[in-house]
Amino acid sequence: MPDVLSFPAIFGLCYIAFAALALTVERHWRDLVESRRPPPRRTVLRLRCAAVLSLTAALSAAVHRDGAGFGVLLWVLALTAGALAVSATITWRCRPARGRTR
Repeated sequence: MPDVLSFPAIFGLCYIAFAALALTVERHWRDLVESRRPPPRRTVLRLRCAAVLSLTAALSAAVHRDGAGFGVLLWVLALTAGALAVSATITWRCRPARGRTR
């Protein structure tokens, strides 16, 4: 993978992982996907497995890019940025739904 594309790929994998983890929370599922029922158990398991695979792929890409020492640091920074981006996305996406009554 070219050096220019590796950091956006690492960040994207972390973003996907945290988005999948956020969808396993019943409140986020109801706000973003379906308001009438909680996520099925099988879907929660699949989302969690996808999150673990994405985080593992991001760590692998970071270590492959910069070696073990700096790669782990880069991965932790991408984790932080990914988590912040997902929390901002969920906040922005759910904002119009606040006016609804449940």
